[in-house]
Amino acid sequence: MDLKWINSLIKLVQEDKLASIILLFILGFIAIITYKTNKTVQRIFNTLTNYIPFIKKEYVMIANFSKKDGNIVEIVNKYLEAGCKVYKLNTNKEFTDEGTINKQNLEKIIQKQQKIIEKAKRQMKNKNSFIYIGFPHVPLGFLDGVSFTDVDDPILYEYQGMDSECLGKGFFELKRIYNTSLTLVNNISQYESLDNEMALKIEQSFKISDNDIKKVVNVSQIISFGLENPQRWGITNYAQIDIYQKEFEKVVTELKNKGVNKIHLFAATPVSLSFSLGRVIKHYHPEVIVYNYNNGVFDWGINLRNRKVIFVNEMMR
Repeated sequence: MDLKWINSLIKLVQEDKLASIILLFILGFIAIITYKTNKTVQRIFNTLTNYIPFIKKEYVMIANFSKKDGNIVEIVNKYLEAGCKVYKLNTNKEFTDEGTINKQNLEKIIQKQQKIIEKAKRQMKNKNSFIYIGFPHVPLGFLDGVSFTDVDDPILYEYQGMDSECLGKGFFELKRIYNTSLTLVNNISQYESLDNEMALKIEQSFKISDNDIKKVVNVSQIISFGLENPQRWGITNYAQIDIYQKEFEKVVTELKNKGVNKIHLFAATPVSLSFSLGRVIKHYHPEVIVYNYNNGVFDWGINLRNRKVIFVNEMMR
């Protein structure tokens, strides 16, 4: 290999400071152009800098896949040029084919989830450039949300499980629409007074039977909140999320003001909504336990205040 040109270049830099400055400028310009026009270079550079913990990223993504795995390569590519650190939680293998899990493994998942969240928050350059995506169980989605109450306007991805005129099948960012005809209802007014402990069900994707709830918790009062006619894959834009958050906070605050100390929460909510409603729950609200729905039954829950795991079969003993 002929190294004469390299030696000549080194000699030029050593002897002529002006030439060395110009050369550095040219090389820097070439590097910037190459980075901006070459996805492979972007990927390599951002991958290498991902291992440097003190370099904050323009975008930080948490991809929580506890239910099943998912391909997010195309989504990540959208944020490569600006720089994106991805934390992918592939914990679905801890669950059996029937969707069950033992208490010890679930506790490990929660611990791992919290460690990842702490790392992610340290690498966030801006509070409005956090991205959330995945297939988490509803309680784990809510728990993620509780940890990001201080983040401004997170970027949310949802999954469309069927082809439609406006959305193709797969992951998509919620539409940036700021008005919606979404109407939410609740039945708090039917109770003259409320007990210290009660159940709250959120019906967005499907109806939740009161009998299924009473098999889990011994409560006499069940508050309904959500759509009159639940619709799967019905959350498609940020305006819907905004309304849900505002109305949910009103409901939880009203329950607190009426003397409720503990809420058993049963939610049929998609990923973006589970995460977003978790962000609304504050330390001064009633204690909230969110339950997981699996193959027709609610089998376990997570206390959002202390992250304690609760298994229904242990409660019923």
